[in-house]
Amino acid sequence: MKLTHQLSFGLGLMLAAGLSMNALAQNQSVPMHPMHPMPPGAMFMQGMIPPQMAEQHMAQKQSRRAEHRAKRLQELKVFLQLQDNQEADWSTFSAALQSPMTRPSPMNPAEMEKLTTPERIEKMMAMKAARDAQINSRMNAVKTFYAKLNPQQQKVFDTHASKAMKRHGMGPGHRG
Repeated sequence: MKLTHQLSFGLGLMLAAGLSMNALAQNQSVPMHPMHPMPPGAMFMQGMIPPQMAEQHMAQKQSRRAEHRAKRLQELKVFLQLQDNQEADWSTFSAALQSPMTRPSPMNPAEMEKLTTPERIEKMMAMKAARDAQINSRMNAVKTFYAKLNPQQQKVFDTHASKAMKRHGMGPGHRG
């Protein structure tokens, strides 16, 4: 009987220690801005950052993405060793990929609350359809350009595309 008391006491201590550690872990949070009781990233997402700062941040982000995209496309062009008769196809292809994907403006929570559930769903489906149209346009541009490449260039393109997909977490074994 003495052993059972010791075991239950030990288990009780372990349980109390575990709960204490859990409480401590939950209290460890991102430092808050003194004027706003939410983390800085959430402030940005909720529109609490001044609009000019948000626009400037988004413009910088878009600029970096455009530079990165142009660099990757230039590398691909070098690897493909395009012939003169393929330059027009390349221009069409690269223009389609360099145009930035437009993001829908965030939904206003106050407006969304006024909508019925089916109306909200319709609004979300319309946003998804617009995004899908942009993605389909890019995929069609890739397929059209790919068809204009010779078999050796297609192999180079496949290798380049495979590496790009792995970089963006879309390779085999990726769990979304």
